[in-house]
Amino acid sequence: MRALLERKGVLAAAIAAGGALVAVLSRWPSPGASGSLLLSLLFLIAVAEGCIAAAAAGEMVNARWVGSVRKELLSVVPLLLLAAFLLLLTIPFLDAYPWARHPGKWLRKDFFIGRNALFLLLAYATAMRFAASPPGAEEAKRRASWYLLVFVASQSLTAFDLVMSLEYPWISALLGGFFFVESLFAGFAASALFYLLVQGRPATAPEPGSRSDLSDLSVLMFGFSLMWAGLFFAQFLTIWYGNIPEEVGFIARRVSSSPLRELSVAALLLLFFIPFLVLLPTRAKSHPLAVSLAAVSVLSGVAIERYVFLAPAVRIFLPGLAIQLVCVLLLFAAAAHRNPGRS
Repeated sequence: MRALLERKGVLAAAIAAGGALVAVLSRWPSPGASGSLLLSLLFLIAVAEGCIAAAAAGEMVNARWVGSVRKELLSVVPLLLLAAFLLLLTIPFLDAYPWARHPGKWLRKDFFIGRNALFLLLAYATAMRFAASPPGAEEAKRRASWYLLVFVASQSLTAFDLVMSLEYPWISALLGGFFFVESLFAGFAASALFYLLVQGRPATAPEPGSRSDLSDLSVLMFGFSLMWAGLFFAQFLTIWYGNIPEEVGFIARRVSSSPLRELSVAALLLLFFIPFLVLLPTRAKSHPLAVSLAAVSVLSGVAIERYVFLAPAVRIFLPGLAIQLVCVLLLFAAAAHRNPGRS
């Protein structure tokens, strides 16, 4: 399989085929087909940009673990072009946004699509420049910082435009920060899975108190689970204290009926309690099974949370969504698996 993926043009053909499949499913004559496309797009943007941001953040601080998975993390850069293509497919869906009936200067269809596509392409361009720089060089750090600036802006715009404006006039200044922290969280989870995919299971158990690249990634996931919980509580506390109907209504629509109530609890478990409790013991941070469980929990939590955000506002075609998410995950695996070596 790796030999096939290493052939010139095979990965590009796989991405094109994946994009074509998602495009066909988004035009499927079934209610909710466009909603499933939007959810798949949000998950793709979160994980792809998060993987590159994890590599850029590690480069900035000379993190030792980056050398183990730098190529795998940066191999997902072409998926940002796929994200820009999928964004264009959402144009017929824009009438579902409540502001579409009364467009303003900021929320109007052409400007909406234009600025989001522009930032996805900027993320792709800055990521390509970062990927082309030699690891450890000052030039790589400078390019990593440019990517991180674009990453923060792109994730914030994704939160405010693609998600928050579905609930217009609901407004949350915290949602942009919540999204880029969560994307970086997903990037570290993917880094741990890429590390295990490349390195495999360690031949010997690490000595107590010793450090490894895997344990460093586990510490990052553990720390980001706490940061995610802090941001979640800050947002919840602000809404609860404000007690403004349009803000409380956003929460109430997601916890007042099944299955969204159970999925909301599941997102909280998957993004905080499971990674926190699983990685709490020192030995677990170097155990492949425990780290895999925590990483899969984080990535699943991101997907479920995106569903909870969108489901009250748009219809989602679940069979199409399942196929699209599987397609996206296979593209991530193919992009990472084609790298023959590490830096």
